[in-house]
Amino acid sequence: MARSLTSGFAPGTPGRAHYSDTNYQLLGRVIEVVTGGDYEQAVRRRIAEPLGLRDTWLFTPETRGRYDEVAPLLNGRAPLRLPDAMASAGPDGGLVSTAADGLRFLRAFLGGELFPASYLERMTSTWNRIFSPIEYGIGIMRFAPPRWYSPLAPVPPLIGHSGASGAVLFHAPDHDLFISGTVNQFRHRSLPYHLMLRLIGRLV
Repeated sequence: MARSLTSGFAPGTPGRAHYSDTNYQLLGRVIEVVTGGDYEQAVRRRIAEPLGLRDTWLFTPETRGRYDEVAPLLNGRAPLRLPDAMASAGPDGGLVSTAADGLRFLRAFLGGELFPASYLERMTSTWNRIFSPIEYGIGIMRFAPPRWYSPLAPVPPLIGHSGASGAVLFHAPDHDLFISGTVNQFRHRSLPYHLMLRLIGRLV
């Protein structure tokens, strides 16, 4: 028997959001229907190839044999072998990339190379709280630590996205600062954010 889930707030409630990977799975399916191909083809033909992202590819049932080519995923100190899980993630997190390719993508994403700049304005016009200090626009995150997070060196708001494995890809518009990287860590979810705070404190 299926269990029903009750939302904590009504759809469209101002200032409220709930993150769900299901939304990305649905979006991936929309892309496949519109383009007439699979999601991997769309990523390769519309993003990776035009931007020259030579080290960016998607885990799929056909590419799961390349699992050992990437840096190991960890749960604390224990390595994880999740090729089947990664191959099933698709639009909500099955992408392999490098810090350099991530920076190239983020610059293109914010700079209007992938879609009109007016789309980004709409995506970032309203921020809804998920949990402090993470807010969500339309398909994009804002990491906006309150002053007490770093009282001696206030951290500027960052827009971009993070991933469950500790991947971060953010931009600080106030300082034109870009951050791309990963800790490949599932257990310590806050680790990349603490590292970003330390890094930004040294740079701004």
